[in-house]
This record gives sequence, structure tokens and C-alpha cells, in this order.
Amino acid sequence: MAEFSIDKVCQAIQVFNQGQVEQADSFLRSFSQSNEAWGICIQILQSNPDPSLVFQLLRILQSKILYDFISLTPSEVQQIYQNCIQIILHYSVQNQKSTRIQCVLMFIYLYLYTYSQQTKSILEVIAQILDYSQNNSPHQKFLFDVLETLPEELTENKKIIIDDEKRKLIAQDIKNKQMLDILTYLQTQWNTVPEDSIKYHILRSYKKWLEFMKSSITEEEAIQFMQLSSQTTLFKGTLESISNEELQSKAVEAICTFVGIIPKTICEQPQIEPQVLQILFDEMYKTFPSCKKALDEEAGEEIHNLVKLYSKAGKKFIHKILLNTQLEPFIQTLLWVFCHENSFTESDILTDFWIKMIKTIRIMNDLQLQNKFSLTFEQLINGCVQKSKVNKILLAEYGISPQIKDEFEQQLDTRSQMKEIMEELVTIIQPNLIIQHLGGILKKENFPQMSENGWITFEACMNLISGIIKQIILKNDQVGVQYLMEIIKLYLDVYQQQPLASNNFIMKSVFKTISQGCAQLISSTELLPSLFNFITIGIHHQVSSVQKKATKAFQLICQQNQNFVLLHLNQFLDLIFKLQQVSNYDNLIKGVANAICSSQETMQNYYLKLCSIFAQNLVQLQQQIEELLVKSMGSDMLEEKIKQFSKNISSLAYVNSQIPANESDEYLAVRVLIVNVYQQLWPMLKFGMERIAIFEHGVAEKIVRYTKHTFRKTFNQFSVELLTQVFQSFLSVYRQVPITACIYVAEVSATVFYKYPEYRNLLSEAFENLCNITFQHLPQLSSFEENPDLTEDLFGMLVRYGRYTPVLLLQSSALQTILQLTLMAIGLEHVGAAKVFYSWLEVTFLMLKPQDEAFKVQIPQEYKDKFQQIITPFIPQYTSKLFEALRKGPTDEEVEDYIEDCIIALSKLSFIEYHKLLSQVLEEGPQNILTQSEKKTWIENNQDVEKQQQYLRLYTRRCIQNALRG
Repeated sequence: MAEFSIDKVCQAIQVFNQGQVEQADSFLRSFSQSNEAWGICIQILQSNPDPSLVFQLLRILQSKILYDFISLTPSEVQQIYQNCIQIILHYSVQNQKSTRIQCVLMFIYLYLYTYSQQTKSILEVIAQILDYSQNNSPHQKFLFDVLETLPEELTENKKIIIDDEKRKLIAQDIKNKQMLDILTYLQTQWNTVPEDSIKYHILRSYKKWLEFMKSSITEEEAIQFMQLSSQTTLFKGTLESISNEELQSKAVEAICTFVGIIPKTICEQPQIEPQVLQILFDEMYKTFPSCKKALDEEAGEEIHNLVKLYSKAGKKFIHKILLNTQLEPFIQTLLWVFCHENSFTESDILTDFWIKMIKTIRIMNDLQLQNKFSLTFEQLINGCVQKSKVNKILLAEYGISPQIKDEFEQQLDTRSQMKEIMEELVTIIQPNLIIQHLGGILKKENFPQMSENGWITFEACMNLISGIIKQIILKNDQVGVQYLMEIIKLYLDVYQQQPLASNNFIMKSVFKTISQGCAQLISSTELLPSLFNFITIGIHHQVSSVQKKATKAFQLICQQNQNFVLLHLNQFLDLIFKLQQVSNYDNLIKGVANAICSSQETMQNYYLKLCSIFAQNLVQLQQQIEELLVKSMGSDMLEEKIKQFSKNISSLAYVNSQIPANESDEYLAVRVLIVNVYQQLWPMLKFGMERIAIFEHGVAEKIVRYTKHTFRKTFNQFSVELLTQVFQSFLSVYRQVPITACIYVAEVSATVFYKYPEYRNLLSEAFENLCNITFQHLPQLSSFEENPDLTEDLFGMLVRYGRYTPVLLLQSSALQTILQLTLMAIGLEHVGAAKVFYSWLEVTFLMLKPQDEAFKVQIPQEYKDKFQQIITPFIPQYTSKLFEALRKGPTDEEVEDYIEDCIIALSKLSFIEYHKLLSQVLEEGPQNILTQSEKKTWIENNQDVEKQQQYLRLYTRRCIQNALRG
């Protein structure tokens, strides 16, 4: 008791309150976890202390109740319960919100920890200690705070030490015995309380209890609740009478939650039953004039509240609305709201409703119903066009003024929602009918003499069309294709004559529409030449986003019309050669490369021609960079040339990535061709690695990507001699700078060349060198976190060598050091590196099993035996550190799964006594994690994988809970 005296505790809290947190924090943490904290906190709080001490004392007492109340003896429970209730009674009625909240939590924890089937209702218990009958009194505020907080604490707060099964039983018991009484009390209060501030609390509490009810209510209970609500509806007259927007918002939230409870069977009946639904719709109808007035006056908050309610109720009762003529005004009102220019900000909420309505009609598969709403759908399309139109000023400034971007993005969100509506609508209406309707809108404009508004409408229609192209293709709607081609042809005929037709944003939208599917439809010899001319203009465009969309359209149309590309190949190759500064230049390469790599014949005829463009560029760029390295190191010009150098190598990598991986004899000529090109380019690649990559690491990544795709497409045609040169160059750079790409080359080579004996010595030598150099780059534990990329690639290489060439790994002189590094790395916090690391650790254990499908080759028993001797001394440390990593609480759930997989793999090793290791780990760790019974059951079932997983998860969850207490 001497260590934690009343004086010392008061002094520490005062120091803490003065901002000297570090000085007092350790003492107060220790105090809060001590047994003495109960008596000292209660004694000080009962002695009417200095107000500055109260909050911290209540916080500590609240923590004690949360974590330690369940550990008290029955006699202690009775005494502490009574004392705490007296403290709550005293401090909860003070007008300090922070103090009241601590009292609320203390009361709830005491109520739940002492709960039994004989426990009185929450209303009765509070009535015993407080008089909450007076409106707006501190007592009443405390009551509402308890009512509002209890449901969430019971269902969501995992810190409360009640197991899931008991938690469910308590929730079920409260729902069965108290739920309707609490809701009736809230409804009664609503009808009798005049103050908005109290109504605000009533609505919040009402919503929380409705959410609580919703999580476990049966259909029978829901119907019973509907009948009760129709007699004393909390929301009857509510929306019509509320003038306070914040209160209106809470009322809408409560009503929306109420709507969510209504059973599906009731919602899908055509008639409006039970009576409460009639009341609900009547109440909503009463608000229609207010909503229209709010829209006309741009009263944003009120519009949002009402539209949110309409959409929620509309989605829930969509069957009734579609099948009941009495409810048709509801759809007409929502359509009017949707088409109103001031409902722009509510597009996402309204979109949800229309999509739900369309999906429901599709599922009902009633042609008569679809015809009934055909006019509604036409109006809906008109609304989508209206909401897809862009602001004139923004349209004019797009691509010119950078600050316009944010305003544009705001509009683009709404446009994407309109496209979603079209994507759904086209599933119940033929695409050609939608395009015909959009065409009808455009026909009102005169293409050869289109006004500014006309072009804005055209752009909006193009944006919507891009949302239905997929269905045109799926339904093979040839009429739709014909209509679409006519619209595109009309545009191509005039875009050069009319300034607005070639507006930055309009051009971008046309390219985007083509990119999103039109490319698959365009194969007419009439349209292709003019389309490619248009795209070429787009590729030359000064605005980068237009360039990007144009290059994407180029790529996709090339992909669909490979014969056309091959026919005009010289023209396209010339385009690639001249336009290296274009945004998304790689799309130009993709368009042509896909055609060239489409067959063995085209590869042999054109591959060299395409690669020679990049080779010429690289020769020229190497010369320019060499000069700049001497004269202008660090200059913008050097940076630009290096960027171009990288871009050309990326292009080569993409070309090789499109070549099929074919090891057959008939593909031999292609494989030889690929290797020959790489060999011719090697001096430039070597220059890139040894002169540029040492200070510009991104270049190494591009060279590695090209090398990877070359390895994977040439197999053993890639000579040992050339591979030796590649490894030597990469190792030379890696010794100077820890560039992770250098490790990745070895990782890839292991997966490609492991089958061929002639590469074995070279792979072994590269592995030894890379390991030894990496050990120098990662000399201590902190290095793993400081160099996550290097860590990830090192263990990635070990995974590949372990799976593909395990004998080379097990023969390595670096094996002992690798195992030592592995021990050091357990507990890595960097998520990406940790996942790869634990994959390696699992492979380590799997290599010791008789045989596993994870390995591409058999591991001879002699190597397993030798590895077993080397790893055995590490096993206890691995076990201990893996459990320590679980106790710390991994930063990512997937990492937690990886650690558990490692422990399970380890437990299956036949040469260890895992049950002893497990016993030791559980004894060494904190003793308040598992009970003795749980430990015993786990140890007895240590070879049962399902039981292991169950206890590992329990152990982790309890450890995290323990850590949160601090």
C-alpha cells in the first residue's frame, strides 16, 4: 500500500493534468493495474475531492471495472458494486459531460457483469437510483446516455470480458424482456417532451435500440413491433413539424432504421399492410411540398434529409411501389426530384433507388410491368443526360487551367453514377432502344452547325453510351451497333470543321467511349481509316489526358483489327518512332506489339523490325547520357534522357511479355530471335545497370522486367555464357548499392532454369554471392524494417530457391547464416515484407516433411537429414519468437494467418516434441491469457489442425485485448 498512497496518486494526477504526461504516465498505468486502485479511487471519490482529480479517478475506476471486476470474489463484488453505484449516483448528475460519460460506462459494465435472468430491466435499475422523471434534468440526460450507449457496448465493445456465447444470451434476454418497454418509453417521451434537445437524445437512443433489435429480430417479433408502432408512432407528424435541420436529420436516420426492421415478406406484398406502412407513406407524402420548396430554394440540408428517406423507404418497399397504383405518385415525385437541377448533390442516393427499382423489375421478369414504366424510363434517361452535362466554363477550361481539376472531379462522380443507372437499365431494355432515344435527343441538334449546348449534350450522351456498350456486345445487338456507328461517323465528319467538336473534354470522351468497348465493334473498312486519322490527331494532342485516352483507343482498336495494323505497319512503326514524348506511350507499343506477337509467322517477320526502333533509340540515348554524365550530372536534361532510356526498355519488356511461352521445336526460331535481340542489346543494358542504375534505381527495375520476360520466353535457349555476363553485371552493381531488382533476377532465373542441369552451377554461384552481399546490407535486426524492399526480395528469393531448387539451397554454405537471419526477422512489422518472410519460414518447415506438393522437385533424404541436424537447435527459438509475434499483435490480419500457418507447419515436424515446446511457450508468456483448462486442452490436442487454429486465434485475440488495456 505504501507504493500507491492517496497522496501519491493525487499528486501524479495533478502532474498529468499539468501536461507532464511522461512523468506521471508510468505510475498511473501501474496504479490502474494494481489491487490497491479499487480502494484508493473509491476513497478519494467519496471524499468530495478537488474537481481536477475527478475525471482521471473515474477513468481509472472505469478501467478497473472493465478489466478486473470479473476477477473479484463474491464478497468483494457486493461491496465494490455498492460503492461504485454511490459514486455514479453522485457524479452522473453533475453537468460535466466527460464525467457523465465515465459514469455511464461504469454503470453499463456493472450492469452487464452482474447480469442474470433475474436482473431487473435497465429502466427499473436506473429508477431505483435516480429520479429521471423531470424533463431536461441531469438525471434524465444520464438515462438517455445509458440507453444510447448500452446496445453498442453490449454488441460491439470487444474489451468487455464476456465470451461471445454469454454476450449473445444477454442480448437475447434484453431483447425479449426489455426491448419493447424501452421503445415504448422513448415513444411516450417523444409525445410528451417539448424541448428539441431532449428530442435529439430520444431519436439517437431510438435509433440505437432499433439497430440492436434489427440484428436479432424474428419475423414474428417484427410484425408485433409494427402493430405496436402503428398505435404510438414516434415519427407520426415528426418530419412535417420539425424546423431544426439537425433534428430532422436524426429523425430521418431513426425512421430509416425502423424501415430496415420491416420483414421482407411484408415488403414484397402488393397491399400496404400493416397499418404503420400506410402512416409512413402518408407522412412521406406530406413532406413532398416541403421537398419541392427546398429544391427550388436550394436548401441543401433539408433536401438531403428528405431524399435520403425517400430512397431508403423506396428501396425497401419497391415491390409495393411497383405493384400498387396507390403508390405511383411516389415514383413520379422521385423522378421529378431526380430531374431537378438542384438535386445534383443527391445523385448518389437517388442512383441507389433507381438501380434497385430496375434490378427488381428485371428479377420479376414481367414484360407488362416493363411496358408500364417505359415512359418513366425515358424520363429517367433524360434525367441521366441532364445530370451528365458538364458546366460550360469548366468545359472551356479543361486541360488549360490546372485549378479546374477539383471542380471537374466533383462533376465526374455524378456522371459515373448516371452511367451506373444506364448499365442497369440496358439489362431490361434493348441497347438499341436506349441509343435510339439518345440519338433522338441528338437529332434535335444539327450536327453540322451544333451549338455549344448541343455539343455539351453530345458529350453527355457519349458518356452514357460508354456504359451500355458491354451489353451491346453481350446481346449481339447489331441494330445498336449500327446506331452507334452512325453517331460516331456523324462526329468524325464534323470534328475538324467545328472548333467545339475538337474541345479537349469532348475529344477525351469520344476516345473514352471507344476505349470502353467500341473498339470491339469497329471493324468496318469504311470507318477504320478515318477513325485512325482521328486517333492520330488525339495522340498528338497537347493535353495529356486526351493523349492518354487516344493511345488507349489506339491500343484496343489495334488489338481488335490486327490485320489492319499489319497492313499499315510501317505507318504505325513510324508513329511509335516519332512520338516518344506522348502520355501513355506504352499503349502505342501495346497496340502494335499485340498484332506482331499474335503468331509465330508475324513474330519472325516483324519482331526484329519493332525492336530495332528501341535499339536505335537506346544507342542514341546511351551516347547522350554518357556525355551528360561527364558534363551535366544532376541536370534536367540528364533526367529526361534517363526517363527516355527507361521507357524504351519498358517497351521491350512489354513486347516480350506478349510472346507465348512455348518450348516446342516449331517455336525454336522465335526463341533464338528473342535471345539474339537481347544479346545485341546487352551492352546497352549493361551500361544502364552499371552507369545509371547505381543512382537511378528505377532503371534497374525496367532492365530486370525485360530480362525476366526474356528468360521466360527463351528457356534454355538463353546461353550459360550470356547468363553469366548478366549475373556478373547485376552482382557488381549489387555490391555497391542494395538494389532489390538484382535479387529478383536470381529469383526469376531459379523458376525458369531449375530444370536444366547446365545452369545449376551458375544458379548456385549466384545464390551464394547474393546471400553474402545481402548479409552485408542487412547487418542487424533494424535493417529489416529500414529496408523492407530488400528484405522482401531476399526472402522472396529464398522461397523460390526453396520451392524450385531446394538442393542448391540446402547445399549452400550460407544456410547457417540464413537460419540465423530467419530467427532475427520473426516479428517483422512491415506488412509486405512480413508476408514474404513467413512464406519462407513455412517453406523451411515444409522442406523437412517427407514430401510436399509445394516443391517442384524431390528432395533426397540425405539432404533432409543434414538440414534437420542444422535446424534442430533453432526450433525452440523459432517457436518462442513466433508466439511472441502473435502476442505483439500483427499489424495485418493476413500476417496473423501466415504466422499461424508457420506454427502449424512447425507442429507437424516429426523429429521434435512439439507438445513440450508448446507447454514451455505458454508457461513463459503472460499467465492471464489462457486459463489452465484452456492450456491443457490445447496441449493435449496439439496435433489436431482444427483445434490448433482455434486456440491460436483465441490466444491472439486475448493477447491483443490484454495489450489494449495499457
